[in-house]
Amino acid sequence: MHITGIGINGDAGRLDGDLAQLEEDLAFFQQCGFEGVELSVHGLDVIINGRLRQKQVDGVRAITERFDFVYTMHAPNRLNLAFPQAGSDGTPELSHEQDVFVACLDFCAAIGARVMVYHSGLFALPQRPFLPGETKASLPDGEALERGREQEVSALRQLMPLAAERGVVVAMENRDPHPWEVAALARAGLPADQLLKYHAGMIIPNLVRQVEAVNHPNLGLTLDFAHLFLAANHCGFDYLEAIRQAAPHVRHLHGNDNFGRLGGAYDRLIDRISHGDGDLHLPPGWGVIPHAEALTQLPAYEGLYILELRPRFRHHFPEALETMRHIIREATE
Repeated sequence: MHITGIGINGDAGRLDGDLAQLEEDLAFFQQCGFEGVELSVHGLDVIINGRLRQKQVDGVRAITERFDFVYTMHAPNRLNLAFPQAGSDGTPELSHEQDVFVACLDFCAAIGARVMVYHSGLFALPQRPFLPGETKASLPDGEALERGREQEVSALRQLMPLAAERGVVVAMENRDPHPWEVAALARAGLPADQLLKYHAGMIIPNLVRQVEAVNHPNLGLTLDFAHLFLAANHCGFDYLEAIRQAAPHVRHLHGNDNFGRLGGAYDRLIDRISHGDGDLHLPPGWGVIPHAEALTQLPAYEGLYILELRPRFRHHFPEALETMRHIIREATE
């Protein structure tokens, strides 16, 4: 294993389209000693309605070029090639999702980002709690789930040559469970163990299947250790074995800490942190994820390790960086 550098996420909510904030944050990250930064397009207003805003892209590039970082890029969390959002007529808008995807690739090329993170599209639950009157009939059946899986494969086969032309590796990220998803299933009259059926993107073999079906050198996996820890604890699979299953395809890493607890219905970090619920994005060492042991399952990995931390913990970023360096040394000795 060769970690080429430790990066930090530029938090989309903190940036909120403000380029002055971007410049301030990059200067702070440089001061902390990070080698890389992962930028989220949804925090920069560089894509509007599936098209690049060239003036905004130029503004971002003018700032990023002032700093000696390796940049990666995170596509919008809602981007989904398997189960795209439906338009006003109720028809899923796959072409619009593809437009957003291509715009993300173009933004990567503009700022020199060689990795684009894309959340697995194997997520078929409505991205909101069920509305009154909705039932399990509102959820896709087995045939529709398989069509969605095949649609993502087909779309990625079309898009990967475009990624290759731009020198970008698309790294599909494993997802994590949320309490509202379990509640949605309950309202639909379905047991909690059906979550894996409708949120298949949490399970590494499902993502490996997608990558192998596309079979293109510019498609791999982003392994999010924290997402996987939550999914393993909630769904009952072996955490380290899942990492080993992912290992041959891993091209990018995300890490932070949590307690592996799904928790209750609270969504805001300020409400969850005292009870240790959910994807907290804590500095490493604050939770219970076995970071060093996890890294040892990836002997052939070469690339960045991106710490995805909440701005709430900003004053602890230097400490988090030093802790991560120690963990990497421990894992490689």
